[in-house]
Amino acid sequence: MNYFITFFFMHIAVLNFYFRFSNGNKIVMRVGGSPETKRLERSKRQALRMDNEPRWPRGTINYFFDEQRFDENSRATVLRAMEKISNHTCIKFSPKDARIKLRIVSDKGCQAAIGRVGGDQQYLSFPTSCYSVGSASELIHVIGFLHSHQRADRDEYLKLNLQPWRLNDWFQTMQYKKYLDQWWIVPYDYGSIMQYHDSDNEYGPKNSKYFRTMGSQIPSYFDYLMINEYYQCSCEGEEQINCKNRGYPNPGNCSECNCPLESSEEWKNITLNLDAGYMSLQNGTKLHQIDFVFRYLSISAPANKTIEVDIREITGVECNYGCYIGGIEVKTHEDRRMTSPRLCCKNDNEIYKSRNNPTIVMAFNSEGLDKYNIFYRFTD
Repeated sequence: MNYFITFFFMHIAVLNFYFRFSNGNKIVMRVGGSPETKRLERSKRQALRMDNEPRWPRGTINYFFDEQRFDENSRATVLRAMEKISNHTCIKFSPKDARIKLRIVSDKGCQAAIGRVGGDQQYLSFPTSCYSVGSASELIHVIGFLHSHQRADRDEYLKLNLQPWRLNDWFQTMQYKKYLDQWWIVPYDYGSIMQYHDSDNEYGPKNSKYFRTMGSQIPSYFDYLMINEYYQCSCEGEEQINCKNRGYPNPGNCSECNCPLESSEEWKNITLNLDAGYMSLQNGTKLHQIDFVFRYLSISAPANKTIEVDIREITGVECNYGCYIGGIEVKTHEDRRMTSPRLCCKNDNEIYKSRNNPTIVMAFNSEGLDKYNIFYRFTD
């Protein structure tokens, strides 16, 4: 059987959160907590909204950088994160002066309130420690969403390992509080940008294959869809296009689709190289890029076969929580919009088995040169 290979580079991540209730009806999600919940500032990107209506009027967020309290080294990062969200949703970020404004500072840690909290101004704090477009989760807080570990169904997916002496700690109580007045009509996705990895070992995934996937710096397909559902974004009245793989017209550009990864032809085993280079600051410091570069491979097989992918060697890839510098993902999940387990550590390797035909392999990188020695085959 012949195998063909298709490579293509992309600089856009696919995003994660699909809203559907058990009876099949779509419902706009309610986020946040009860009215008496107070705002919490914390270093791990967590804050709580104060009112009952966190949406921004007309989906437009007017903002300005506080020149006295903002580190200019982070400006490009914030603007790129805004651009990515606007390119996939109907949310718009505008620097024009308005009565209601988002004030961007960098002296309060990496944090934001949930949604529109009232008053003429509210803060988004984005210091250099938040450096990377992956910290767009702070902007998703501003738009109106909590972290995944505060979902009402989180115990089905996470194992909490809180120490008894910490249970009386107010900070911990707020940090791991579940908000039961949410209507979650999307599946729980470990790869959502709103699901960070807890390096303090306070919780972990019940599905251990997702240990490195949690803490992703890549907004997922459903993250965008979540925003679009909540703000009722659509392309109604526009000329409709046919989107494949259960995608939908992109409210940010109705002539494009927000789609899961698309496949094409088959390929033979290969060494995949992905060079992102470095971001150099004025003082000569080299950092990872503020955004990722991507490379996708598609693998096909005869009908009714199982595709196996064996990533036998990785070089240059940094092993860390969330694979936040770079890594590789084999789309093994039946719903290809859902994030599958990711690999960035040599000792995490396994043979990935997929019934998806074709199966997509996604490599992503934001620093230096990564290399993967990939083998394939199909079985019955």
